[in-house]
Amino acid sequence: MRGSPLFRRHTLRSCSSFWISELLMNGWVLLVQSVLLLALPGILLNSWMRKREAQDRPEISGALRPMHKVIISYCALFHRLKTNGWAPLPEHGPAILIANHTCGIDHMILQAGCRRVLGFMIAREFYEWPSIHWFCKLVHCIPVNRDGRDVHATRRALGALAEGRVLPIFPEGRITPLSGRVIGEIRPGAAFIAVRSGAPVFPAYIRGTPATNQIGESLTTPSAAVVTFGPPIDLSDFRPEQAGDKNVQAEVSRRFLHALLDLQARSRSEVTQPVGTAYPRMVAG
Repeated sequence: MRGSPLFRRHTLRSCSSFWISELLMNGWVLLVQSVLLLALPGILLNSWMRKREAQDRPEISGALRPMHKVIISYCALFHRLKTNGWAPLPEHGPAILIANHTCGIDHMILQAGCRRVLGFMIAREFYEWPSIHWFCKLVHCIPVNRDGRDVHATRRALGALAEGRVLPIFPEGRITPLSGRVIGEIRPGAAFIAVRSGAPVFPAYIRGTPATNQIGESLTTPSAAVVTFGPPIDLSDFRPEQAGDKNVQAEVSRRFLHALLDLQARSRSEVTQPVGTAYPRMVAG
């Protein structure tokens, strides 16, 4: 019966159990919330410190550091490489490095003079060589088909810049094996990537390398190579949506060629030192 003492006692016990459960549950919720609130500043601080450490850590570190030293040693001893200082690339963030293409060792010549990892766009057949494929993947090289219409490679290049990496490009699109005495026609692909990405573009001029387009011969022929780095090329008057405009591509390509020719003219009189010397780092303009 509802009015019986037994029913009242049962109801009272049920209500007490309910409220005790609610109090315990709310207590646990409050405890968890308090712990999270107390731990949140530490979590955020730890995350910020990890991000700061990642930014402060040189890009060429770990396993890449001894590899970089080997490249510098090879270029210094076998090709007597000299430069006008470290490439003036930003320490972090996206950048494009353009250079004339003189022979098969240009990749190493440029990397020896840079303190950031250069993930080159290279012909797919070289990228897939078993002996170097692992290294290409390690430094984020981008394989390119030789047909000149590799949209996927262009997207990957833009993606690399969006991720804050340095993209080196030989805008001639092929080797001109004359030790830097002649700079070939600039193709529009580099201009498209530069305008679409908005990344700063730095020129480099290479001379004195072996006058051959054969990779093996360039690797085994001693030379007296010089690479001259220049300040960023001003492309501030272009917007990303103009990247597909043929007139814009032609104007940007003209500026690229002008920057390379200017470095070519300056290269003979520019003060240079053996690569890897403790020269002061050039600062990006």
